[in-house]
Amino acid sequence: MQTVGSVLDRRGGLAPGFDLLRIVLAVSVVIWHGRAIVNNEITRVDGFFELGSYGIIAAFFGLSGFLITGSALRLRLRDFLLNRALRILPALAVEIVLSAVVLGPAFTVLPLAHYAADPQTYRYFANILGLIVYTLPGVFAHNPTDVVNGSLWTIPHEIACYALMSLCVLTGLLRRPRLVVGAAALIILLGFILGVVGTGEPASLPARLADKLLVDKASRLYVAFLFGIAAYLYRHRLPYDPRLIGVAALVVAAAGALDLTAVTAVPVFPFLNLVVLPALVYLTVCLGVTDLWVPTLLRRGDYSYGIYLYGWPLQQALVALVPVRNTTQQVLLALPCIVLFAMASWHLIERPVLGLRRRFSFVASRRLETGGVRPAEPAPGLGPAR
Repeated sequence: MQTVGSVLDRRGGLAPGFDLLRIVLAVSVVIWHGRAIVNNEITRVDGFFELGSYGIIAAFFGLSGFLITGSALRLRLRDFLLNRALRILPALAVEIVLSAVVLGPAFTVLPLAHYAADPQTYRYFANILGLIVYTLPGVFAHNPTDVVNGSLWTIPHEIACYALMSLCVLTGLLRRPRLVVGAAALIILLGFILGVVGTGEPASLPARLADKLLVDKASRLYVAFLFGIAAYLYRHRLPYDPRLIGVAALVVAAAGALDLTAVTAVPVFPFLNLVVLPALVYLTVCLGVTDLWVPTLLRRGDYSYGIYLYGWPLQQALVALVPVRNTTQQVLLALPCIVLFAMASWHLIERPVLGLRRRFSFVASRRLETGGVRPAEPAPGLGPAR
């Protein structure tokens, strides 16, 4: 039987499909955010499941869980965390600084002296540490929304997933994949329970946190991440079967047309986490290890993180400069600028940092050698997961 692991092994751990997937997902985020930026339409799952609202970021987190598990198995915990920090923080820090010291002064309605003296300007730098601040004083005040970068909402959850991976390392959970699947199932179960017994808006901080992480939209990120970990650990047992891939695609497509008014008796997100996420993560992993065609431009670097980071603020800037209120036109105007910034971020910031990570990162070494094709980072010497 052909498995995900055997496909990876034949290609020496190289998986160009993941590069293409990351670009497609990042561009999808830009398209999806266009509605919120142009017309301040914050899309929620409310009676009708819109696939983009739920699935894009969940696929990102499932993909991330799969890709970094090899590092977590192979590296010392200290090196694993340093590896992750060097991948995420430098580009994030540059984007935050540029937003505060270039974008802010250019688009604030306040006098520059008032902008520079406002404490909110300096609080914005807390985004580098995952303490999310969405606005800068007077910036984009006349836009439909004044959020400077709405994409940053996932950063604390990404950091939390790295903490979750660290916990898996410390407790030996990565050697017991059934418990990883059990942890994902537990989150889903607790989400159902809290969603059913909960009454109104949670009052206490622990209750609000539990609601956000187990019942609300953030729950899908952790479940997808754990499913991604499990997919890697079971990669030598996980079938790579076109028929199963087709079934998974049908499940995901059907979810896009599902009328949730028929299932209002159960909490929406736990229901979707149970029904959709296994198929979505399986589909993501199988497409990732497939030798998909990647355009020559994309072979020169991994531009997905830059697209994700710079998409929202550049869209906001264009809305301020060009009062376009058609989402499609706005996205088409913004995409070339976003890609250029992403390319600059890769070649000037992210790729040089790979040199620092090369000592302990299989991905960094192979990406420097191959010019951008992403390895799936298998752990050398590991046989089938048990």
